[in-house]
Amino acid sequence: MHDRTLDAADLRILTHLQANAKASNQELAEVAFLSPSQCHRRVKRLEALRIIRGYTTRIDPQALGLEITIFVNVSLDAHGPNPAQRFSDAIKCVPEVIECYSLTGETDYLIKARLPNLKAMSEFLMHRLMSVPGVGSIKTSVVVEEIECAPRLPSRLPDGGS
Repeated sequence: MHDRTLDAADLRILTHLQANAKASNQELAEVAFLSPSQCHRRVKRLEALRIIRGYTTRIDPQALGLEITIFVNVSLDAHGPNPAQRFSDAIKCVPEVIECYSLTGETDYLIKARLPNLKAMSEFLMHRLMSVPGVGSIKTSVVVEEIECAPRLPSRLPDGGS
């Protein structure tokens, strides 16, 4: 079992990688005030602990013609493990869905989807989402303006983090 304790150098590495996943080991070492070999070992440890779960490229959806972002609150028509599992399995296969969360409260799931236009949104809602097993009702919100959207953790972490 690996020690999951993070120190200031680990947090500097994580913060820098969130801003630039293509940072070289040398660059990370400078930011973390470590030698390149120490930094490399730290990054490998963070990957082994699955604190670093992967590296991604952020793509501008509008540059690809995906003009509309929607959030959809989904309520299932039945509850329990089988309907929830059927829904989860089915929603993973819907390409327009970029995020999906199981919730507590009034609705069961929150979906974030990106679509090219209103016609595609209507098609997605009426023919793709409503046909997913177990969907009872949906409530949709269209994003008017994206204020802050960054796939990063807060700058302050619990337990004395940076």
